Amino acid sequence: QIVDPEFVAFGSGGSSLLSHLALSLCERGDAVLIPAPYYAAFDADLRIVAGCVAVPVHMKDPCVPTSDELEAAARAAESRGMRVRVLLVTNPHNPLGIIYPPRVVRSMIDWARTRGMHTIVDELYALSVHDSRTGFESVLRTLDNDLRNDVHHVWALSKDFGASGFRFASLYTQNRQLLSALANLNIFSGVSHPMQAMMAEVLRDDDFVYRFVETSRQRIRRSYEMCASRLDEMVIPYTRATSGIFVYADFSSLLPEQSPEGEARFTELLLDAAKVILTPGHAQHDLRPGMYRICYTFVSPELLDVALARLDRLVVKIRRCHWDNLNTTTFKGIIE
Repeated sequence: QIVDPEFVAFGSGGSSLLSHLALSLCERGDAVLIPAPYYAAFDADLRIVAGCVAVPVHMKDPCVPTSDELEAAARAAESRGMRVRVLLVTNPHNPLGIIYPPRVVRSMIDWARTRGMHTIVDELYALSVHDSRTGFESVLRTLDNDLRNDVHHVWALSKDFGASGFRFASLYTQNRQLLSALANLNIFSGVSHPMQAMMAEVLRDDDFVYRFVETSRQRIRRSYEMCASRLDEMVIPYTRATSGIFVYADFSSLLPEQSPEGEARFTELLLDAAKVILTPGHAQHDLRPGMYRICYTFVSPELLDVALARLDRLVVKIRRCHWDNLNTTTFKGIIE
């Protein structure tokens, strides 16, 4: 089926749309379930205006959420006095860099429907699948463009087009009442007419879009392979990514202790000794200390190589010296 333009709305960025969706679908204090680990900014997106509570769903295998795990998280939230109103799914996943198979996406939506919940599907990395052997299927295709009133699709220019500053995101929903509510809210975060006109011109140029996306995928893949290769050399485990702009790595073996405090000390060491910033798992609601998101597209391949070399030297220093022996003398040579 063809996407009906009557069901498309725009907003000034994905965060803005998520905030408005939460405000429209929930009451203050309602719970939004999110499979963990998840994008750290979701907490603020849901809380600041709508007053919703992001509830992480912890799973045995973060790559495959199950109905039982979703149900357990929902019941735990309800036991704390919250109404569980929305399930937020990110596919392709941030920070794991994996793609949920269509059967998993459908299973999560089916579970949410048994509870009368809404499902928001964030597909901000849909065009950033860098592994040519891996396919991505949008929820629109999975559901044969029949979203009913309870599934809402979000996409934005920020990631796939590297245009966060443009503040341009789209919502596709077949819920007319929701669209009416968003029309009123968008007075606070609409997309300006000049920006709409510019993006219409860009997106109708199919040749440019195809070339841009393909070039972007090739460059992302190059940087990913640089990062994965270095992690292999360092013997640091990580989730094999097929999409997105990051890799999720396990530095737990290097922590001074297996705790949030141990992770915090390692994070501080990364910045002080190597001048490298990674997103710690604690900020992404990962219960496992030592998990980090490496965003390898934030810098050029040349700078990425410098950062990975520093990280490599720091890993060697930690493995050779006990944490009690790490000092300014020990750190010599990490930054060259």
